[in-house]
Amino acid sequence: MRLRQLEYFIAICEYGSFSAAAAQLLVAQPSLSQQIRALEREVGAKLLERGRQGVTLTAAGRVFLPRARSVIDAVEAARRAVADVVGGLDGELHVLTVRSVASGVLPAGIVRWHEKYPATVLRLHDYSHRRDLETAMRAGHGDVAIGPRPRNWDGDIVSLGFESLVVAGRGPYDAERASVAELAAGKWIHFEPEQGMSEVVDWAARSLGFTPRTVARVGQVAASLNLAVQGVGFALIPANAVPPGWERHVRPLEPPLYRELVAYGRGPMMQLVRRFVDLLNSVELPLVSRAGVPADALVC
Repeated sequence: MRLRQLEYFIAICEYGSFSAAAAQLLVAQPSLSQQIRALEREVGAKLLERGRQGVTLTAAGRVFLPRARSVIDAVEAARRAVADVVGGLDGELHVLTVRSVASGVLPAGIVRWHEKYPATVLRLHDYSHRRDLETAMRAGHGDVAIGPRPRNWDGDIVSLGFESLVVAGRGPYDAERASVAELAAGKWIHFEPEQGMSEVVDWAARSLGFTPRTVARVGQVAASLNLAVQGVGFALIPANAVPPGWERHVRPLEPPLYRELVAYGRGPMMQLVRRFVDLLNSVELPLVSRAGVPADALVC
């Protein structure tokens, strides 16, 4: 049974004849008659009778008509619901990310999203490590992922910018930038292996050519920053995680370090996902553009 057959049947009932319905539907009358015969064969009963006064419903037709209208109404309601989601008038958007990005990067974009699409619900799911984020995205747990550039990814990837990585300590400092020699000689607050920043600290140490002397391991960026400010050791954190007023406790490295953040999906980005990613690229996030990354910078 096809929707077209139901639409033809309802039109004949509303306009009173095959010819009037065919004219309104812009189809040939023989084609209309053929579809109605096919519908009657499928339901196993004659639905319409032709007479001098036009078309009348049989007993089976009278039972079938309201149900046919219910089907068409349900389909139209489904089409409207989808159109509302596509247009940002309704629906949910599931965004997956890592914890440091959820708190340090996305808030400005989320605020702007709800100003523009107040009827939608944005569901934010954060993960400790980039590999957990990628696994969840591959498993279909979200519509879009925001985080470090994934490895061996087949879907769309859109760069959002680069976050600066800074070293935190007791402060204030004599030198404006942290040197490799200073970092190599100091104590370090590292992250637990299941925390994604542990991978970043290891990458930074390898890239700069030293092995961090770890004296503590933590699971949160905020905890590492607090311990660093108390003088326990150095901590490497995203600059966007530094609270206002704490700038004297952090400084860039020499050479500077950056991490690229991207939006990615399982396939082509469409509908609400594309709108959300475009919006993120239109608001002022605490990131720098590729052109703003210094030539001597190391990029993770």
